[in-house]
Amino acid sequence: MGRIRLQRMSAHSKLRRAYHSIVPNTQQESFYFAILRLRRLFHLRPFLSYLEVQLADHCNLDCSGCSHFSPLADEVFADINQYDRDMKRLSQLIANIEMIRLIGGEPLLHPKVSMFLDSTRKWFPKADIHLVTNGILLPSMNTEFWESCRRNSILIDVTLYPPLFSKKTELLLLAKSKGTAINAVETATFRVTTNSKGDSELERTFRRCRKLGYWPILRQGRVYQCAKPAYGHYFNKAFGTKIPTGGSIDIYDHEVTGWKVLSHLEKSPEACRFCTYGWEKVPTQAWAKSRLSRKEWDVAEQ
Repeated sequence: MGRIRLQRMSAHSKLRRAYHSIVPNTQQESFYFAILRLRRLFHLRPFLSYLEVQLADHCNLDCSGCSHFSPLADEVFADINQYDRDMKRLSQLIANIEMIRLIGGEPLLHPKVSMFLDSTRKWFPKADIHLVTNGILLPSMNTEFWESCRRNSILIDVTLYPPLFSKKTELLLLAKSKGTAINAVETATFRVTTNSKGDSELERTFRRCRKLGYWPILRQGRVYQCAKPAYGHYFNKAFGTKIPTGGSIDIYDHEVTGWKVLSHLEKSPEACRFCTYGWEKVPTQAWAKSRLSRKEWDVAEQ
């Protein structure tokens, strides 16, 4: 079938999805924010709809134009102790995160990937947890990994790039044999999302990006609006550019609350000036292996 899902949904998620099935799209966002307003009125912790956490900055495929700059990244693994503390802290600030995606780079490169699955489920028992992989290492994963996926109701999101298109059926059958949910999607293009001139319109870029998606990232005790400020330092190091990497919120600040986290995520970071999402048409390129050339990412070099 190409898609197998096992989901654990919070009562809020079920209510929201049921509502979405009968209410026009134009009214759906107002419903979501109405829930948040009610929770704030009664001094309850907010919900966060989505969060990404990168388990490995580097990758075993190195796609040209990777939005997280993985081909340029050092070999960096997330620290499980830091992560467990961070998720515990977030659980004190946020009532539930509807979807948590553990990503990379390539997360299966992490030797302790199963521990991250366990920690995520421990602190957010009602979340939909996804592990995002290119699928290369799935056939070599050990029994501990598959048991952790089952135990924690993990959905494996496989992003298949052209070299692995022929492996789709094999990976679907593998996951099914392990009793694990899987969603496989083929991708053959990458957006060119960096504008090193830094002259993109700040608010326009941010608002258009928000219409296309919502990708907050947790990294070492800080929450970022997206990947650009979180991982732009790799692009800066490689090419001598100055993409702003500040503007995140410290979840350990003694004055921070869950509401302040949500509010911060709706503020445009300076990194938006170095992004192409505010443009009428975002440039794209066909998938290829990276040659570590600046023009793979940067429209200023096209």
